[in-house]
Amino acid sequence: MKEKTTEYTDRVPVDKDVPEDFSYVHQKGLEHKLIVGTISPSVYSLRRKGQIVRLIDTPGFDDSKRSDIDVLTDLAFHLASAYQTNPKILLSGIIYLHPIDQPKLAGTARKNLAMFKLLCGDESLQSVVLATTMWRDEIQADATQRVTQLESTPEYWGRMIEHGSSVFRHDNTPGSALRIIDHIIARRERIVLSIQKQMVDEHRTIDQTSAGQLERHEIIKEKDRAARRLEENREELEASLRAKEQQNVHQLSEEQQKYEREIQQKDHDIEALRMSVAELQKQKEAQMVREEEELQAFYAQQDAKYAEMARELAALLQQDTQTSSDNSGQKEGAAAAAGSQEDKAIVERMMNKMNDTGLRIQMLSEQMDAIENERRMLKAQEKKKFAKRGMQYGGAGAAFGGIAAGAAMLCSVM
Repeated sequence: MKEKTTEYTDRVPVDKDVPEDFSYVHQKGLEHKLIVGTISPSVYSLRRKGQIVRLIDTPGFDDSKRSDIDVLTDLAFHLASAYQTNPKILLSGIIYLHPIDQPKLAGTARKNLAMFKLLCGDESLQSVVLATTMWRDEIQADATQRVTQLESTPEYWGRMIEHGSSVFRHDNTPGSALRIIDHIIARRERIVLSIQKQMVDEHRTIDQTSAGQLERHEIIKEKDRAARRLEENREELEASLRAKEQQNVHQLSEEQQKYEREIQQKDHDIEALRMSVAELQKQKEAQMVREEEELQAFYAQQDAKYAEMARELAALLQQDTQTSSDNSGQKEGAAAAAGSQEDKAIVERMMNKMNDTGLRIQMLSEQMDAIENERRMLKAQEKKKFAKRGMQYGGAGAAFGGIAAGAAMLCSVM
């Protein structure tokens, strides 16, 4: 697969597909978006100061579409696979995006930051860029104070800065994004993240890594909470059964089933973390085969549908041409007779038939166009997926994207 590469001068990207006003870059996510959008890692490559820079936009935790388990296993798989390649694909830096318009670091954001630190490890923190985003004129004073609090609080950014992390302000311009990239290029670092060392060099399963242990601890807490609620609910259910309160019995029974399903899911999540790199690769390969088979089956179904529509359209066009030729003389004769109601009815029936045929032709054409557009969209999505091993991507990601609080961009300079 071929990556999209953009040649940057001081101001203007030299690429026929990229407009000079940087609108392409902004449309693809230069700003820090508030919605969760990155489902799997995607890459955007650019050439800067004689170096090829690859920015990998990673999925974030607390995603509305995916569980934290899915995100962690995906990150573990892709990072470990990159580290296992020959030669190894090593990162040059990590850009941690933080929306400064958020008034405080809530519980979820704190967990995401803690997970990020564990994924990196202390030795890699010197290559981390803490970039604040979402700056606006009306929040300048408050935002500046928030940055000071983040920098001075050890459990937030304080300890990371002590280990060498740098703080940058990204003001949603290409210039500020390139300053961060230039900082990473100038460091000339090659780093190995903690989760890469632990899974590849030390042969740990995900739940044995530092990041995996944190996630496992959170799952067990949630499972214990669901178990307590289940027990409390069971006592209420037994009391309602004795009192023959049918309405409460029905409601409590539904809640009982919900808690039981939640506990089962937590058990499944714990089991999902007990995977090595080899098991992850086997699982991902099976998943890719399954997805490819489903996609090919869908393509075959669409092709058959398209072929059937094409045959019908060709027959209708031929029929319409013949009908138009045959009816022209009949309409003239009927119009010349211009008298009887029967002649007028014949003309009306002919016109209705022609109109119905025309509408059907138009509908078939639109449906065939829709099938072609869907095929193009699916092909474009395929190009953005990871290859089976390493970080070989197709398609363009974001020059400097973001998804939610604690979004991370991985940076590799070649």
